[in-house]
Amino acid sequence: MSQMSAKEGPFASLYSCPMPRRLRKILSAALIFSFLALTPQGYAAQKTTLTVFAASSLADSFTFLGKSFEKLHPGTTVLFSFLASPTLVTQINAGAPVDVFVSASGKDIQNASSRVPIYQGYVFNRIVLALPVANPFKITRIRGLNTPGLKWIQCAHEVPCGVAADAALASDGTVTSKPVSLEPKASSVIAKLLLGEVDAAIVYHTDVVKNRKALKEIVFTNRLTSSTRYAIGVVNDSKQKSLANAFMDYVQSPKAILYLRRSGFGVIS
Repeated sequence: MSQMSAKEGPFASLYSCPMPRRLRKILSAALIFSFLALTPQGYAAQKTTLTVFAASSLADSFTFLGKSFEKLHPGTTVLFSFLASPTLVTQINAGAPVDVFVSASGKDIQNASSRVPIYQGYVFNRIVLALPVANPFKITRIRGLNTPGLKWIQCAHEVPCGVAADAALASDGTVTSKPVSLEPKASSVIAKLLLGEVDAAIVYHTDVVKNRKALKEIVFTNRLTSSTRYAIGVVNDSKQKSLANAFMDYVQSPKAILYLRRSGFGVIS
């Protein structure tokens, strides 16, 4: 393609106007800058924010996937809010600006159906009994939670990790002791265990995978009752519908699913 000089291009009229040369240069530069801003390169440089509400147990995995998504979409920033799913539902139903919602249970995303009417199953997680590798109580079974003097915790009954913990304990039927605390979200449970504030905790399998050098796990016999299924959907009044759908596609892509599997999640078939 042949090139043309500025005097021959779309700004040629500037050079025929009776004005000082310095002023012509200033106006020419300004017009060229405005023209470039309208090109695809100019559009790519514009900043866009995608807001994602996700269950707290997804914090580490989705932070990583969010950064990968940003690299594939220059100019995009993924803004996350990681809280217990019921808390996120309350915020969504109150009209909080959000584009994508990922809950730790189908029930919670159903409770946000006025703004997330279409959703799908995503991945699943398992509840396990986690203990420090250096376990002074020498617990080898779930019933070890009955050991005198042992302090253990779980999630609150109303959040997904707590619902799964309650179901798993009921199915096992051997634990008569009570947790010393019911935590508001999954990340609070694992944090207290890692800090040594308690001796054991019922947490997600993914938390143990992430902290394999510090923790070990004992699984519940009934895998079904000890599992929770995540769901994902685009908010119907999202101002970034196209980008929100692209994010959903990305976190469900083979590459993302492989990463989630390695992090300890299971895939809903």
